Order: sequence, then structure tokens, then C-alpha cells
Amino acid sequence: MELALYHPEFGYYNQRKDHYPAGLRGDFLTAPTAHGTFAATLAGLLRTLAQERGRPLTLVEVGAGDGTLLRQLVAADGWVAVERVVAVEVSARGRELLEALAPPVEVVTHWREAPPPSGPCVVFASELYDALPFHVVQGGRAGLEELFVVVDPGGRLRWQAGPPSTAELERYLKRYQVQLETGQRAEVRLQAYEFHRHLLAWAGGDVLVLVVDYGYPAQSLYNPRGRRHGSLAGYLGHRVVDPLAYPGEADITAHVNWDDLLRAGASLGFASGTVEPLGLFLARWGLVEQSTRGHEEEAGIPWQVRALLHPAGMGSDLKLLTQGKGELWQCWQEAEAKRRP
Repeated sequence: MELALYHPEFGYYNQRKDHYPAGLRGDFLTAPTAHGTFAATLAGLLRTLAQERGRPLTLVEVGAGDGTLLRQLVAADGWVAVERVVAVEVSARGRELLEALAPPVEVVTHWREAPPPSGPCVVFASELYDALPFHVVQGGRAGLEELFVVVDPGGRLRWQAGPPSTAELERYLKRYQVQLETGQRAEVRLQAYEFHRHLLAWAGGDVLVLVVDYGYPAQSLYNPRGRRHGSLAGYLGHRVVDPLAYPGEADITAHVNWDDLLRAGASLGFASGTVEPLGLFLARWGLVEQSTRGHEEEAGIPWQVRALLHPAGMGSDLKLLTQGKGELWQCWQEAEAKRRP
């Protein structure tokens, strides 16, 4: 997966196409690329936090892509709430596009390359964790098996079962009290816990973290009745495809185990909010009002905005996790309380 997505020449995110993978012209939609009102809603949140905190913020977007969200934040006056912007992007193509942003931002491959925030900080990540590399495993008759990608005599990629490449896979599932049934497939993202923990530690003690992604807690994610075949999928041209059939051409994703991120936060003393459907958060923070502002005489709400809110679409499938620490977390809690019924 790591080679297929991030190889410097042939990886999916480094392909020289006339458009970036995310967006209407690409292979899949994310919340920021669905419609500009997502950025306008986030800009309102940033302005509220900066006002309540009494000082401007550092904004860190991890997995900044081609800069769509940051450009839209500029247009929505989100920049007035920040004094520093850090864009973290692993793909060389994405970093090239980010370097061209105006006003300029700090563009880095990894957050460790940038000085840690010295004041209140908002960290935002959209569909980052579902793109981290993972192992594919299945329950076998003699115990846990790992599925490896091999090349068949015809030159095609296929799965081949074998003993687990590391004992960490069994320990991971045992930690969450998961026992895969025979024939049940699942994805295990071993690095998610440490990845998130290091990010939180770097962000400091006056921080709000917003993570938008697809996923479930472990007991739901690995429930054989709900996901017996796992959640691995490829996306090409807004269609679900076999990821082995399009190496380097299709996006590859698998759902997040939210318990990894919650556990990482707890280990550092971070408070965590309830993992909730994204649509509820966006409605609470004024997405509908943003979508009709200046267009009051036009009928209806754009379909992309409806998709962000719809309980049978992105509004429910995408979840939001909030975590934080210090004064900014307290400001967030107070601002949220004013908007909840």
C-alpha cells in the first residue's frame, strides 16, 4: 500500500496528472473538497476560538493535499484568526502546489520539520488516518494469517495467505479483545497509535485537534456481522474498484480504529470528545447558513452541501473526533456548549 500510494515516481499521490486526486475532477470527495462552505464553517470556528482565547492561533493541517482547504480559508476570512499556518504533506506533488499558496505557509513533509507551536494551536486532519499503511489479516483454521500481495504467473497481483509478518498483529487484536472468525478479513494499522501520539505531543499543551475520517471503535470495526470482509477499498473516478487491479492509479483506503487515537490521547492526558457524525457538527456550526449566505433568493441547497449533512451519506459516514488540552480546549468546550441544544 505504501508503495502504491507514496512511491516518489509511480505512487498514486505523486502522479503528474492535470488534477489532484481529491475533488470533483479526481477520484474521491473529501469534506474540504466537497464544497467551499466546509472551509467557511471551519473559518467561523477559528475566529470564535481566537476571540475566546484572546490571541491568534497556529493552524496545522496534516495531510494538506493540494491546499484546497487552506485556499478556501483565505477566501472565507479564516486567516484573520491565525498568525501561523503549517501545511504537512507527504507527496511531492502536493507540496509543490502548497508552496504556491498566497499568503505563504510553512510547507513540510513531516510536522517534526517545523518548530512546535508556541501558543494556542488547532490541528486539523481530514481523511489522513485511513490512508496510513496497514496489514491485511484473516482468521485461519490454525490461527491468525496475514494476506500478502504477490504476482501471479500472468503478471497480475493477488492475495496470498501466510504466517503473520510480526507478532504485533496478534497483540494488537488481543489488546482490543478481537478474535477473528475463520475466513473473516480485517485491516490492522499498527502505526496509527504512535503516529497520533507523536503528533499530539508535538502540538503542545494549548491545543484543539479535529480529526475527520471514516471509522469505528474496535468492537464495531472488527464485528464479523458488520464487516466480515474488512473495509479495504480502492477508488478510481468516484467508483469503488479492486485496489490490486490499479496499483498506483487508484486511491487505497481502510477504516480507522478510533480506539487507537483515543488511547493515544489518553496516554498524554488529552481530553477527548465523543466521536460523532460530521454532519451533526457542521449543522451545529452553521454549514447550512454558510451555504445560503448571499444566495437567499436561490432555491435549495447545493447537492455537495446536502451530501455533507445527509445521514445516509458523508454526513453520517464521516466522523469527527475532537481532542485537546489546556486553555484552548476549555474555550472549545464553552463554545460548543453554547451551540448544543
